[in-house]
Amino acid sequence: MKSTDTKQNVLVIGRSQAVLDATVELLSAGGYAAQATKDFEAIAAQVDPRTLDLVVLGGQIPPAKKVEIREEIAAANDAVIFVQGLSGIPGLIADQVAGALVGDQLIPGQAPLFDAARRTIALSLYAPLDVKVTAYWITALVPPDPKSDSLVLHDGPLPSGDHDFEVPDIVSLEAAFATVRAGAAVWSFRLD
Repeated sequence: MKSTDTKQNVLVIGRSQAVLDATVELLSAGGYAAQATKDFEAIAAQVDPRTLDLVVLGGQIPPAKKVEIREEIAAANDAVIFVQGLSGIPGLIADQVAGALVGDQLIPGQAPLFDAARRTIALSLYAPLDVKVTAYWITALVPPDPKSDSLVLHDGPLPSGDHDFEVPDIVSLEAAFATVRAGAAVWSFRLD
């Protein structure tokens, strides 16, 4: 039975306690009912799957275990949304959650594209919109707690037209991602 609470209920499953804690903090600040676990066993004993709106599966969960977790949760709640985390970066995970929960949103424009040769994210708008573009990247892979950084490339209104957001050299494209929020739409993607 779904919660009657107006907050959307999110469960984040991963290996890094530091990433899980920071992600729950961001999600809670964003108005979600968020919880996390790094225990991949018996998820239904840890949280009632019927109350979940969305589950994020971290990249360090073994593939067979991901299938098992999905099946266990979906057996009790076939409406839950599953999101494969792109990377252990709390802000990126929070943006992925926001994007998945708003679903596909039409905007007066085209979805963003990354041009690796030019190191730019392109966005075409047919009408003015509020836009936020954020780059995220891993700064050190220290299992299980990766270190990361982020940089807001733009945050504010944009007129209609073609817009390019340069990804500065400080952002290592070895393990980099971006999120573009345009109006109600949210896209998260790898910069490669």
